[in-house]
Amino acid sequence: MKTRISAAVSSGAAAVLGWVVLSALVFFIAWTIQDRARLIRDNDNERIFNMLFTSLRGYDDFGSAIEANPALAERIRGFAVYGDDLRPLYTWGITPPVFDEGILDGDSRRNRFGRYTIPDPEGASVKFVLRTGRVPPGRRMERRGESQPSLFNLLAMGKYLYIDIVHPAWRRTQTVSTILLPAVEIILLFLVFSIRSLYLRNREYRRRIESQKNLVVLGTAAGILAHEIKNPLLSIRLQTGILEKSLDGKGKEEITLINQEVARLSSLAYRVNDYLREGKGSPVPLNVYDLLAETSQRLCGRIIVEEDSAKDVLVMADADRFRSVFENLIRNALESGGGEKETGASVERNRGAVIIRVYDRGRGVAPSELSRIFDPFFTSKSTGTGIGLSVCRRFVEAAGGTITLENREGGGAEAVIVIAEYRGTPLSKGALRSRGAL
Repeated sequence: MKTRISAAVSSGAAAVLGWVVLSALVFFIAWTIQDRARLIRDNDNERIFNMLFTSLRGYDDFGSAIEANPALAERIRGFAVYGDDLRPLYTWGITPPVFDEGILDGDSRRNRFGRYTIPDPEGASVKFVLRTGRVPPGRRMERRGESQPSLFNLLAMGKYLYIDIVHPAWRRTQTVSTILLPAVEIILLFLVFSIRSLYLRNREYRRRIESQKNLVVLGTAAGILAHEIKNPLLSIRLQTGILEKSLDGKGKEEITLINQEVARLSSLAYRVNDYLREGKGSPVPLNVYDLLAETSQRLCGRIIVEEDSAKDVLVMADADRFRSVFENLIRNALESGGGEKETGASVERNRGAVIIRVYDRGRGVAPSELSRIFDPFFTSKSTGTGIGLSVCRRFVEAAGGTITLENREGGGAEAVIVIAEYRGTPLSKGALRSRGAL
C-alpha cells in the first residue's frame, strides 16, 4: 500500500535538503577564500624572510636591517634567535623571553621546508618559526678570531629563528568569514523556507481556483435547477388549491401537509437563488435603522429596534441584499423558540464603525456548531435549509463587513454585524427609491 506524502511534508524536506546543499556550497566557498588567504599569507612570510636576509648587507645585526627597510619595519613586530636552552641569543622588538616549543605541535603548522606558521589567536600577526642548523660548540666562534658571532654564525648557533609578522589582510579575511558565514546561513535558511512558503501558497491558490471553477459550474447548475423547480411547484400549489376546495376531513389535512412541503421547497429554491447572486450588488448609502425597522415591522408586526439606537448612521451596501440579511436574521430569531416579544435589535456607532445586533432568548447554538453555523446547507433545525446564514455572511462580507453569531448570557443567541460607517452625502429619497433602497 502506497503512502501519500503531503505537500507540506515533501516541501519541508526539499527545503531542508536545499538548505543543506546551499550551506555546503557556502562552506566550500568560505573554505576556498580562507585557503587562498592562507596561501597568500605563507607566500608573504617567505617573501619577508628573503627580503630580510637580502637587506643584511652592510648591517651588523638584524634589528638595524629591519629598521632601515620601511617595508620590513611595517610588517615585522619582533625577531629572535633561540638557543638549545630555548632562551634568546638575539632579540629585537616584541618577542617571548623563553621559546615555547608547544606551539609547534601539529603537522598542519609545518611545511615541507621545516617552516612553522603559528597564527596569533588574539591579533593580526603570525609567528614564523624556522628550525636552524647548529654547528658544533667548539667551532662556533673560530672564524677570523671573532669575539662576537657573525649574523650567519649566530643563526648556526641557534635552534630556532623566530619572526613575528603582521598580516592585516589575512586577519580581515578571517574576521569577515567568521562573521558573515553564520549570517549567510541564516539568510539562506530564511530564503529557502520563504520559497517553500510561496510554493505552498501558490499551491493553495491553484487549489482554490480549481475549487472556484467547480463552484461556478455547480452554482450555474444549482441556479438552473432552482429556477426549473419553481414552475412545477407553482403548478402543484395551484392544483392542491383546487383539490382543497373539493375535499374535507382527512383529505384536507393531507393537502395542507403537501402545501407545507411545497412552501418549504419554494423557500429553498428562492434562498438558493439568493445565495448564488453576486454578493456586492449595487451599493448605495443606506440608513441602517430605517431598513431594519421596516423589515421588522413587516415580519413581526412591530419595530423591534431599540429606541436608543443610532437613527442617522449610513453604510455603503446594496439595499436589496441587506434587506435579505435582516430578513434572515429576524426569521432565525423568531424560529429560535424564544418568542416574538423577546426578539430585538439595536444599531450603534463606534469609532467609524456601525454595529448592528439582532438577538433572541431562544435555544441558542450548541458550542460544537458555532464553527460551522455559516457553512452552506448546515442547519440544526428539522425544517431549516441551512442557506440563510450563508447568504448573510456572503452579502455582509461583500459590503466590507463582518458577521458573527454567539450565545447570549442568560440564554439565546445574538448576531453581530460590524461594517464601516459611510460619512458621505446621503442620496435623496427619490434616488434611494429608484435603486430599491426604500
